[in-house]
Amino acid sequence: MKTTTFLVAAGLLAISCAAPQEDLVSTPEPPILEDGAYSLDKSVWTYTDSTATFEPQQIKIYAEGRYMFATWNDETGSPSIGAGTVQTKNGKLYETPLYNANGIVDSGTVFELSISKTTRGFEQEIKGMQLEDSSTFDLYESWSSLTGTASPYDGLWQLSSRNPIEGVTDFKEIKMIGGGHFVWYHTWSDDSTEHADFGYGAFIDNGDGSVTEVAQAGSIEGYEGEWSIDYTKVGGDMIQQTYINTETGEEIIQNFKRL
Repeated sequence: MKTTTFLVAAGLLAISCAAPQEDLVSTPEPPILEDGAYSLDKSVWTYTDSTATFEPQQIKIYAEGRYMFATWNDETGSPSIGAGTVQTKNGKLYETPLYNANGIVDSGTVFELSISKTTRGFEQEIKGMQLEDSSTFDLYESWSSLTGTASPYDGLWQLSSRNPIEGVTDFKEIKMIGGGHFVWYHTWSDDSTEHADFGYGAFIDNGDGSVTEVAQAGSIEGYEGEWSIDYTKVGGDMIQQTYINTETGEEIIQNFKRL
């Protein structure tokens, strides 16, 4: 059996899985995994006659019955992301994607994950992943837990509105907060180009409505570093974040609704 190692991102190259699309229980079982943030150690794709090992820089967050992951995909030269709901049934984890890098995911897609906890975090397996050419493989991934604490802003959020910015149109964003970390993915257009970017890092709630986001990875040049952002929670299902664009000095106000 051939083995190949790639130091690239593997996220979302697979388009579907062959896991049974059985109905999930109406009353969720206790979750297999604790809410928190995890870093991918490696991903192994096993085909009939070969294996491929990927070692991407990728984060995944579970919180409030939701999940989101993001990474850079060297194959496409663009971000790969997934976000949706998560539920435990019969000792397995079921992820139902709501969004990927192309936007809203068609209903009916469910990924069945076999989970094994480890001292570092957890291992997962998905059988029968399918590629665009209809070939299949089994996916194995190992993840390490990241240090962090819960905050009042934990959950999966979708941008509902923001103040207009000259030269930016059709701006859309998905953001996940949990386990003392955050991850986001947004798309937008200018006069000639469509853009897609992602970023993630540590989320430090200062307890007074201010948050420090320590950007650790992202697709925007110069993004890494500390960002001071004011957060306001509006009821249980809305948050507003305000920050200053360091390049233009412009105040940015963004409103998010819970997914």
